[in-house]
Amino acid sequence: MIKLLSLFSGIGAFEKALNNIGVDYELVNYCEIDKQASKAYSLIHNVDESKNLKDVTKIDTSKLPKDIDLITYGFPCQDISIAGKQNGFEDNEGNRTRSGLFFEALRVIEDTKPKIAIAENVKALTSKRFTKEFNTVLKSLDEAGYNCYWKVLNAKNYGIPQNRDRVFIVSVRKDIDNFEFHFPQSIELKLRLKDLLESDVDEKYYLSDKLEICVLGNAVNKQLKDMYKRENAYLNKDISYTINTKSQRRVGDTNYIVDGIENEIQVKDFIKIKEATKKGYAEAHAGDYVNIQYPNSKTRRGRVGNGIANTLLTSKENGVVVDNPLRLRNLTEKECFRLMGFDDSDCDILKDNGISMTQIYKQAGNSIVVDVLEALFKELFNAIYIGESEVS
Repeated sequence: MIKLLSLFSGIGAFEKALNNIGVDYELVNYCEIDKQASKAYSLIHNVDESKNLKDVTKIDTSKLPKDIDLITYGFPCQDISIAGKQNGFEDNEGNRTRSGLFFEALRVIEDTKPKIAIAENVKALTSKRFTKEFNTVLKSLDEAGYNCYWKVLNAKNYGIPQNRDRVFIVSVRKDIDNFEFHFPQSIELKLRLKDLLESDVDEKYYLSDKLEICVLGNAVNKQLKDMYKRENAYLNKDISYTINTKSQRRVGDTNYIVDGIENEIQVKDFIKIKEATKKGYAEAHAGDYVNIQYPNSKTRRGRVGNGIANTLLTSKENGVVVDNPLRLRNLTEKECFRLMGFDDSDCDILKDNGISMTQIYKQAGNSIVVDVLEALFKELFNAIYIGESEVS
């Protein structure tokens, strides 16, 4: 059994992955400052909230055990993400940003010396813009006594129809790094976004006519829209973009997906989504994901995910087009959880215990795709087993 310390825990994707692949672990503590996320973690993993260290900056490392095997930490991405302020680890006045909380994780690692530490963050951390920050991460961990292996992994390459790139950094303490670690190989994607949709969805998830027309923009006129409404359309395709953390906002801060059937009169085999391209629109077929943030923007493009979801937003504005008649609706909370590799029962237990729709969307969008972590852990533990066998 391994001893696990979980930092920036969210709803516990690392823990979910360990459970799914049958790895026994003892949870030393988890650390999550968000009260709603802490409650969700407690419910999903059946852990008392007294285990929560809460504020990472106030962790007293002298009270932690010195034989921790694994520390996991998905430190905040708000100041690194393309959608964030992009201040890096310090703002213009030299104050640490939320992403600068990496140094608190580093402090805990330095003081407890776990055998392995695994970090997760947005792909942008590896970009040219954040070369200084990324080099700081790697250099700091090296100086703390760890060999670091890193790679950007995409959820769509590990069985989940979501185009979600994240960088993973596996840090192995140098004195035990007697094995050869390789990141998991990609696998064929067999699931499509439409495969994860619920069959019976409440009316509250459907968009109003006004918002639907706004999403279609100038790509279709009202006459064609009326034809759609008379059930004269055919649509069909499959994956989602990365999920985000926002709840219902103004018209335009959303992501949607497309689905439909052929009826008596075929108008198109796709729906036109306004984009800032020469063509002026993108074709979205059934099962396609559509990002409709800022529908009046004149610069947006890449809105449609062909058969997979774009990176999920942290809100209800991840969506899908359904048929009979053709309508747009939000992805449900349960569908978002499925796109993050969590079980329906995980979503149900949150709903049953008073976690709001807004919080569930946020928690899904802020999490890590469990299937990616499962693949990573399998490679890691297999490498450790082989390494130990060779040593013995």
